[in-house]
Amino acid sequence: MDTISAPRREIPIVAGADVCVIGGGPGGLPAAIAAARQGARTLLVEMQGFLGGMATAGLIGPILGHKASRGGEAVIGGIPKEICVRMADLGEAVPWEKAMEDWGIAFNPEGMKIVADRMVTEAEIRTLYHAFLSGVITDDNGITHAIVETKSGPLAIEADVFVDGTGDGDLGFHAGAEFTKGRPADGKPMAMGSIFHVGGVDTLTDDARKAAVERMRELQSQGANLYGVGLGNHGSTIREGFLSLNATRLAGDASDVYDLTEGEFQTRDLAWKALEAWRSAPGAEGLYLAATPAHVGTRESRQLVGQYVMTGEDITTGRRFDDGVARASYWIDIHCPRGFTEGGQVHLCTKGCKKRDCYMITEYSDQLPDPDRLYPPEGSWCDVPLRSLIPQSLGGLIVSGRCISADYQAMSATRVMATCMAIGEAAGTAAGMAAVGGVEPRDLDAADVRAALTKAGALI
Repeated sequence: MDTISAPRREIPIVAGADVCVIGGGPGGLPAAIAAARQGARTLLVEMQGFLGGMATAGLIGPILGHKASRGGEAVIGGIPKEICVRMADLGEAVPWEKAMEDWGIAFNPEGMKIVADRMVTEAEIRTLYHAFLSGVITDDNGITHAIVETKSGPLAIEADVFVDGTGDGDLGFHAGAEFTKGRPADGKPMAMGSIFHVGGVDTLTDDARKAAVERMRELQSQGANLYGVGLGNHGSTIREGFLSLNATRLAGDASDVYDLTEGEFQTRDLAWKALEAWRSAPGAEGLYLAATPAHVGTRESRQLVGQYVMTGEDITTGRRFDDGVARASYWIDIHCPRGFTEGGQVHLCTKGCKKRDCYMITEYSDQLPDPDRLYPPEGSWCDVPLRSLIPQSLGGLIVSGRCISADYQAMSATRVMATCMAIGEAAGTAAGMAAVGGVEPRDLDAADVRAALTKAGALI
């Protein structure tokens, strides 16, 4: 690619922050709140005009990983639980007690936006919307400034400690931290796919529903890369007559702007094709597309190489760590990196991929031939260690959400939103303690971080 030399820019400095969190999604929002509650002056930067990340911009739902493996007790408390309870109090999520009986926490994204705005305001967090990270300034000790682009021009944010809550590891990437990406065999990350909302579902008879499913099967038989032939569920909507559908699939790299752009085009087109197929069925003519996401759904891109790299074995054995700061209870759920679907279901490479040109790393397929071995022990979880949030060498940075230090197998379990929210509270707590205490994140005593999390109601 040809290049040009850009003119030198004098960028205004935004000072006065102890902690700066880049990204306000499931990993970033709890981090900012936790840092502020530790007494740190906190600045939260978000590229959208609202918080919530994949939960709001991506319409991803329900919130998964909220209780122990295959049922049981809650594994999230603290700020993640507070967000969910406050949504429920507004009638924008299922009640907490009901959520403990369900496979996920269903909610309305608009409700999450309201709750998030209120919580950052109450915590006196300085929030900067419509600001896109474009660069990082470092010195010998680590990150000193994050450069963001805004309608007002570029800004250089100065802080003592930074939290990467971008989901894609953008902050660490720009700072030169070491990352991995995708499966070891060929570097391909899991497929993207967007959730969309359909309205008018309450008008359907049982016969119309069955006919709509058959039309979807016909569309798939014609080669459409769709899965989930049913009419969805209450995942990222709890409104009567509306359902959220996770039916689109596209291979690509969410950290590549060209793939990301193609993902937006293709998943919206697939959503419309699915809708047309359903409502071509007798009695389903009244179905309509109620919402598509502002951002294509992404599962995987970069992973920080931290002081400890979580493994698939950690997940499946329910490993505990002395520096555990969050609980991961979801299963190793690898969606096909080449975007394949099979028979109306997502093609899961973890369950024995046989497709041509779609292969999983050999030793992993040998280790986990039994689908039951993809889960933590029943009723249990794996700890997420603080070391997996801390880069190996780069100072002034803590990483949160799905881009923490984990291999391809482990990240497919830790990427779900409840786990990312719990990791976010841990990251923000550690960042606040480091900034207020004037120490590097890597020099924190994990026992002190764990004590602060326990005091705040987090489950560790």
